[in-house]
Amino acid sequence: MVIETSPAAELLLIGRVLLGGVFAYLGISNMLDAGSNIEYARSAGVPLAGIAVPASFVLLILGGLGILLGVYPVVASVGVVAFFAGVTPAMHAFWHIEDPEERSQEKTQFMVNLALLGSAFIVLALGTATWPYSL
Repeated sequence: MVIETSPAAELLLIGRVLLGGVFAYLGISNMLDAGSNIEYARSAGVPLAGIAVPASFVLLILGGLGILLGVYPVVASVGVVAFFAGVTPAMHAFWHIEDPEERSQEKTQFMVNLALLGSAFIVLALGTATWPYSL
């Protein structure tokens, strides 16, 4: 599959910049607050949170940059898929929460993460195509 026709090439570029940029930003933002993110993961019962949380930052940052730049898009999107597939049920397990307001907030975050996971699968599906404007 080749995506070289206008406006498809430009739309893919815009989508890559937005999606990959947000993923990289989220990874960096979470990394800058690593201590509290590790503690939050521990409180949610994540095993080996001291290793898993920093590893998740790497997946999100490198995956985001790979999508943004069009560098190894299959590998980049697999990293993002791995991030959301692991983080979403572990950190947004709304079904375990009794408080209705907190449950609703976590359910919303769970759904947002599912949408982002879906976008990573779309990028994975397009990853074997020739991407214009990529490094």
